[in-house]
Amino acid sequence: MPSLRPSVIIVAHGSRASDSAQEAATQHATMLRQCNRYELVDVCFLAQDKSPPVLPEGKVFLFPFFMSNGYFVSSRIPELFELEVGKRIESRQQLYMCDPLGTDPELAAIIVTMAREICCDHQYMPKEVQLVLAAHGSEKSPASAKAAYLQQQAVKDRDDFADVFVAFLSQAPRLDEILSACHDDGKPVIVVGLFAADGPHAAEDVPGVISEWRQHARSGRSIHYAGAVGPRPEITDLIQQSISICAARVS
Repeated sequence: MPSLRPSVIIVAHGSRASDSAQEAATQHATMLRQCNRYELVDVCFLAQDKSPPVLPEGKVFLFPFFMSNGYFVSSRIPELFELEVGKRIESRQQLYMCDPLGTDPELAAIIVTMAREICCDHQYMPKEVQLVLAAHGSEKSPASAKAAYLQQQAVKDRDDFADVFVAFLSQAPRLDEILSACHDDGKPVIVVGLFAADGPHAAEDVPGVISEWRQHARSGRSIHYAGAVGPRPEITDLIQQSISICAARVS
């Protein structure tokens, strides 16, 4: 008989080259297991797993640990799990795909918390800070930009900072361009990475762009990088909320 408790599969990109790209999803899965609300909690890394994990009977919620509704969420996950319109219903097993992490408007609260922690550490008034949201971006798909601008608006609506910008690594406006465009009026700049994990983009590319910009711009402006949002412990609660919303939607 299928369990009355649902199961959860966190579906992430992962990496064959970087263990750090997998740590966040693995840690969130560990925290979900400890809450004892789910029959099974597992992680599937698309960069490694060519076939889906063995799934239990009953309801199974797939959580896309991605920052947008791009190729992996719209095509690769449905293909791997044989979903149609975000679900697969069989007599003893029902699969449902939640919304991806990066499109959750509640993510803005965690972004604000990250920036405010930098403000506290350096005794900045948030209203005197320019916030930059750094995302991957893509010249082939608008999904990454759409999700980033959604978070920008959600953060702006909270009215915490002097201004909120969006910058990308793989499309315009690029991060170095936005750093140059920030008002050079003494206001410090805080960069938050819209990345699900501490992979190469979050841990190397963004700090590298900031460092190179400092060398070439020769600006005395204070710039702080708060890191990637995905590894934050608050994300575990956001995943649970997303599962609950999806469960209510399909019940």
